[in-house]
Amino acid sequence: MKFLIIGDLHGNVPEIYFEDFDAIIAPGDFCSDAPRKYMFQALKLNLENPKSKIQWYDLAGKKNAKEMIKKSVQDGRKILEKLNGIGVPVYVVPGNWDYAESNKTGWKEANKVYWKSLKKGLKNIIDVHQKIINIGDYQIIGHGITSGPEYPQQELKNYTKSELKIKKIEYLKMYKKIDLLFSKAKKLVIFMPHNVPYNTPLDKIVNPASPRNGQHFGSLIARQMIDRYHPLVCIGGHMHEHFRSYKMGKTTAINAGFGSYVNVLLEIYGNKIRRLEFHKGKKHKH
Repeated sequence: MKFLIIGDLHGNVPEIYFEDFDAIIAPGDFCSDAPRKYMFQALKLNLENPKSKIQWYDLAGKKNAKEMIKKSVQDGRKILEKLNGIGVPVYVVPGNWDYAESNKTGWKEANKVYWKSLKKGLKNIIDVHQKIINIGDYQIIGHGITSGPEYPQQELKNYTKSELKIKKIEYLKMYKKIDLLFSKAKKLVIFMPHNVPYNTPLDKIVNPASPRNGQHFGSLIARQMIDRYHPLVCIGGHMHEHFRSYKMGKTTAINAGFGSYVNVLLEIYGNKIRRLEFHKGKKHKH
């Protein structure tokens, strides 16, 4: 089978550089990210002062923030419509920008979930989040949304004991869901988390603007599933800095990259990767 892999788009309609593929794999972050700078500012303030609970929309202003969210959702819908129109199955998971779960904050606009409506009526868009789906001789397992280690690996001092206990419960619940899917797999697995595996060359933040610059911030569960079950490939995104693959034992981990001008072509035959080609076009504004 031949797969076209699309990286994080953040509201930019993708260029397609390859022809002749059977399906598309797109591991999330379709919606645009106007709030990004405010989120970085809020994160920086909260890291500097663990007692601070400031939210990005407090910095942006709620009226401005509401318009940002509206535009972000509209941009995400346009991208999914574009991918749907290509005419092949498009396997997706929601990214952390795709409004797939409540942010659990005090402002209702930030808590709204839009993921279902983003996909509505798009027959070629196949959501594999927390599912196992057959595709020919393979099965795809999805693990979306996650934007960092599912249980904190840094800055533990910034959490109270009760907060860490809650996070541990949530992490174990999520781990058990994905582990159960892997235990049910009867064919070779194409693993599709939103985020790349933790503590690898694919997940180190190299962005001076980020308060987490220099940290590894991939998915702990993705790393654990690879170490335990050795899927054929692991295809994620989220980390914009690294557009490449990394061999982890029997698993080839792929960072699908960032932007409308990056594609990957993956061709697999049996338990072998026949072709893996990374293409980066000219960066331009849409």
